[in-house]
Amino acid sequence: MQLSILPFFTILSILFPTSLAQLDTDIICPDGSLTEYLTSIMDVLFTNGLTTFEQLIVHWSETDMGYEFLHDLYNSGQKLTVLVPPNDAFQESGIVSPFEGLTEDWGTELGELHLLQGEWTCDQIPQSGHAVAATSLLLANELNSTDIQSNAYQAMVLERGNDNAVIFNGWWGNATSTSGPLDLSGSGGLLLDNLIILPIDHVLSFPPSLSTALQSPGLTNMSSALQVVGKSSDVEQLTEGGFTIFVPLDSVWNDEVKDIMVDASKAPEMVGNHFTTSYSLFSPMWIELTSFELPVESGGKLTIQYNQDGSSLVIYGEVEAKIVRSDITLNNGVMHIIDQILYPTSSSSSNTKSNKPTTTSSIPSTADSTSASIPDGSNDDSDGEGKAVIPDAPTNSTSSTITLSVTLLVCLAVGWLVVYSQ
Repeated sequence: MQLSILPFFTILSILFPTSLAQLDTDIICPDGSLTEYLTSIMDVLFTNGLTTFEQLIVHWSETDMGYEFLHDLYNSGQKLTVLVPPNDAFQESGIVSPFEGLTEDWGTELGELHLLQGEWTCDQIPQSGHAVAATSLLLANELNSTDIQSNAYQAMVLERGNDNAVIFNGWWGNATSTSGPLDLSGSGGLLLDNLIILPIDHVLSFPPSLSTALQSPGLTNMSSALQVVGKSSDVEQLTEGGFTIFVPLDSVWNDEVKDIMVDASKAPEMVGNHFTTSYSLFSPMWIELTSFELPVESGGKLTIQYNQDGSSLVIYGEVEAKIVRSDITLNNGVMHIIDQILYPTSSSSSNTKSNKPTTTSSIPSTADSTSASIPDGSNDDSDGEGKAVIPDAPTNSTSSTITLSVTLLVCLAVGWLVVYSQ
């Protein structure tokens, strides 16, 4: 609910063109502790010249969903890492105050994408390979047309860069930390003890859909195969655990495999061996356990095996495929690229399992199997440079709205008027 007092706050910003966080006043608000917490964050951002993100906090406070996001930030009960791009990165992405292009849901989801669960600085990233972190963006939100609320969160891949930097690696583009975490001791450090604020050089982009990823050169045969068996939409459709897909390189789809694809009795099983819509499986899970058993769409099971040399295999029967690139995060799921078709053919019959799994754990099929936090881990693949680009705001959104009667902006205005009238 917006009160008539709001115009006074606008007048205040014109008369005193300084950071809102710099107002030296006792703020009177129904949620005074939240106001103090957010004002402390804004103080830190202002001091470090990160004023667009500071203005975004005020913008979020003006909407019900944004206010809920800020409230959850304060009451998270866990360590969180806020990734904050500089002003010029927002400018280049077209995200500038007064944020007229941001819808309530898309704007909030942008904040959730930049909020990682856990403490993520260079010290938490393995020396080689990568780690996988969970954002605060539920899979059910961004670019998804279903109204099913997921238990899983959108993931992000983190790698070490030069000079102790952290690279936030999306196959579609990267962002890199520009320095270590900001010093919070000067602005209510104890109050902000659940936060790490880490500046990055680009605005993060939302992960692409599977159909977009499979348009990339070298992966298009899998897209055709999914269409042949009528599974394209099923894979992208949200389930409570997301999806995992193993995509063979185009070069391994030989004539024998293409003949299988025109056999109605074999094609569904072959394609179904490559994905599940019951779970999003990232490499830290199988690395930690050495081996992992994953039920797939065909009704069969894959064994994902981590070897001492740092490589990973996905095994179906006698077929062994090497995972040549793991943990490509997509909207609502994850893709791993492999060098074999997961179906017995004459070219795969010579492959034998030279390294049998030692410790195997099966994934439950229930929704409870999806953890809110994705564990960290490592692998041996780390490449890719690029610039994150924010896509147009989605036309469909299913995020629910919780009505809140008073926003932070109103609270700040009330506080100023009360103090000023004294």
